[in-house]
Order: sequence, then C-alpha cells, then structure tokens
Amino acid sequence: MAYDVKALKSEIAGTLDLLPPESLQLLHEFVAFLRLRSEPAEQSAPVVKLGGLWKETPEITEADIAEARREMWQSFGEREV
Repeated sequence: MAYDVKALKSEIAGTLDLLPPESLQLLHEFVAFLRLRSEPAEQSAPVVKLGGLWKETPEITEADIAEARREMWQSFGEREV
C-alpha cells in the first residue's frame, strides 16, 4: 500500500481543527504510543541480565513436581462441614 505521505500529513493536519479538545488529547496519547512502538526494541527497554539468579536453587525434578501436585490436590473436592 503506497501512500502519498505529504498529502496524508496535510489531510491529518486539516482535520485537527475539527476535533474537540478531548479527542485531541486522545490523539496526542495515540501518537506517543505509535512513536514508542516504532522505536527499535533495544532502545525502548534496557536489557536486565539475570545471571546467577538461580545458582543456589536446588534442582527440581519431575518427581518433585509430581509430589507437589499430589499434596496440592489430595483433598480437592472434599468439603468441611
């Protein structure tokens, strides 16, 4: 889809005078959103390195997960009256 950018900008600018103040505020927020979305990802969010975060955590095995599930669900459906 090819747009005539100059004509499109002119048309958008021409409609600004027709918008109520509330819509201008919404348009301002939307334009800020579009600008943020068009920035490269590395500029918009810094990389946080989590090296070593899990280094002292014991290894969790499938047996550990199965046991935790059994404990969690053992009384499921029972009601205390």
